[in-house]
Amino acid sequence: MRSRQKPCDKAARCCAWDLTDLSFMTEAVFQAPKRRAKVYESFEAPLPISLSAEDKEPIIYRAEIISHHVVVTDPAHILPLYERGYFGKGVFSRSRPEHGISQQWKYVGDRCLPVISSSEYQKRLRWARAALLMQGLEDESVSHALETLTKPVEFVVGEEQSLGSLVDQSMDEVSCEHGSLDRTDPARPQRQGNPLYDPLAEVCPEEPEQLLKAHVKCRRPEEQQPMSSEAYQHVLVVLSEDDDSASSTTANVSGEQQGKLVCRINPFSMMEYLQLSYEEAFFLVYALGCLSVYYSGEALSVAQVWTMFRSLQPSFSSSYAAYHYFRSKGWVPKSGIKYGTDLMLYRKGPPFYHASYSVVVNRCDESLRPFSWKSLAALSRTTGNVSKELMLCSVITPSDMTEDMLSSPECLKRFTLQEVIVSRWVSSRERTEQEEI
Repeated sequence: MRSRQKPCDKAARCCAWDLTDLSFMTEAVFQAPKRRAKVYESFEAPLPISLSAEDKEPIIYRAEIISHHVVVTDPAHILPLYERGYFGKGVFSRSRPEHGISQQWKYVGDRCLPVISSSEYQKRLRWARAALLMQGLEDESVSHALETLTKPVEFVVGEEQSLGSLVDQSMDEVSCEHGSLDRTDPARPQRQGNPLYDPLAEVCPEEPEQLLKAHVKCRRPEEQQPMSSEAYQHVLVVLSEDDDSASSTTANVSGEQQGKLVCRINPFSMMEYLQLSYEEAFFLVYALGCLSVYYSGEALSVAQVWTMFRSLQPSFSSSYAAYHYFRSKGWVPKSGIKYGTDLMLYRKGPPFYHASYSVVVNRCDESLRPFSWKSLAALSRTTGNVSKELMLCSVITPSDMTEDMLSSPECLKRFTLQEVIVSRWVSSRERTEQEEI
């Protein structure tokens, strides 16, 4: 096991975990984050940097607490929160909120409509029926309403156009030529190596010069979809010879397609929201001041948000302290539940780099999570197998801090965070290194 110093805070001390049984301790060597092989997004300066052009006032985004979850429902707020700091995730997607009703689209007149299979359409009818019945409507009335919805809709069919012509090229391709815009312009996608927007630029090498002149695609070509809300009001349903037979969810609209396309009203529309973790939401409220959280239609103060999150998550004070600490060092922390940890640390964001560290957060004055050597070894092996490093982050609270003090976010100023990186000692590797020396 070895202790280390944060790359952006060389004065950070080693953590105060019980290390009496360790055989040795060495100074950690910083491993540069690993870039992803393909990047489909441009890097935008993180929040808060945007001012509205009209009144020059800071933009305040809105989130709501629904069923103990913090969600952003305003479409105008979803993408800015995700793209400028990678806060939250789509409720239907793994990360970026880009869920669509279908991956296949076809022009009908001047409209580009999604193409879905008959089984997918029947599934949406069942969802619509269940939703109407839950509202207390009679079954006969619901059946009549759905029968009306399923009638074909006639459109004037024009010539089929390519899908790429629907979306403005300026939305799909961002010019990243070096020197084309002023480096302090918040509208410019800021790339790696600019210390003004990338706090880790001092410890990581800059990107190759040829990348500065590259054009960065904001999304994969096959994932480009219409932005119009009308696209979800109607759908093209693929009618096969036997509608009862199983069919794929996504239909093929090429010349090899089997079946007839019929335009119908979409019976059940779903909109993807952005879900924020408690730590992300409070960071936007407390640290950046660019988010307002509402509960039952009323805006909550910073103290009210802190109290509510602590009641919903007992370990919130320590988990947020760790989140705030790593965010302030330039990392992008995301949930580490996939690897059995509390946080995953990314440089710039998940679209650009693989996670560098799996972080386990522990409050030193409490036994919230008993950590045995067996569980530590298992977690270390799991983390090593996915090419990451295991970091133990200790949140140290003063001995005189009472529960009443923890009821206010002002207690964060008295917390001390220390960290240790855990690495496995492999005897064969050690012998090889000694022989080389």
